[in-house]
Amino acid sequence: MTEPTSIILINGKRKCGKDYLATRIQEKITSDVCEILHLSIEIKREYAKLHNLDFKELLTDSPYKDLYRKEMIALGESRRNADPGHYCRLATEHASKQCWIIVDNRRETDIEYFKSHYPDKCLVVRVTASEEVRKERGWVWKSGVDDAVSECGLDKYQSDVVVRNNGEKEDEFDKSLDFVISWINKRLKC
Repeated sequence: MTEPTSIILINGKRKCGKDYLATRIQEKITSDVCEILHLSIEIKREYAKLHNLDFKELLTDSPYKDLYRKEMIALGESRRNADPGHYCRLATEHASKQCWIIVDNRRETDIEYFKSHYPDKCLVVRVTASEEVRKERGWVWKSGVDDAVSECGLDKYQSDVVVRNNGEKEDEFDKSLDFVISWINKRLKC
């Protein structure tokens, strides 16, 4: 693992555009120095192994994944309750770039893990989108998912930056993106 100079901790509801923001950041910084990491991939990998399921299919946005979503959430909660940094360590153990973008922080313990292990290197970014826009992107309310800590655990958390991703005010999105890029670039030059 390479010691990062900057870590972008992205959080937000399902279908708000967390991956979209991460991709836009990586495009501007370049994949030579910036990598996108997912805590949820490690949960899916572990769940697939435990239940002999198709790991690659669990990575898609498919009905197959939705069949197991609640159980994967339960596994993630169980592991995090026993060891809050479990998935954070797994997601970063092979990281090799100067800038890490952690796309799917879901709990305060995820953010606190990175802030405590990498002080002064973290920027917490909340991505928001209206329910209407999220529905247009395929979001459908699911009891036990959208009211679980995995969706609501950071609703009241004070993020450093809020990025509104409703698709209508691209200049507002771009200003927030430019702020994040500037923050990363300052650390890359150190």
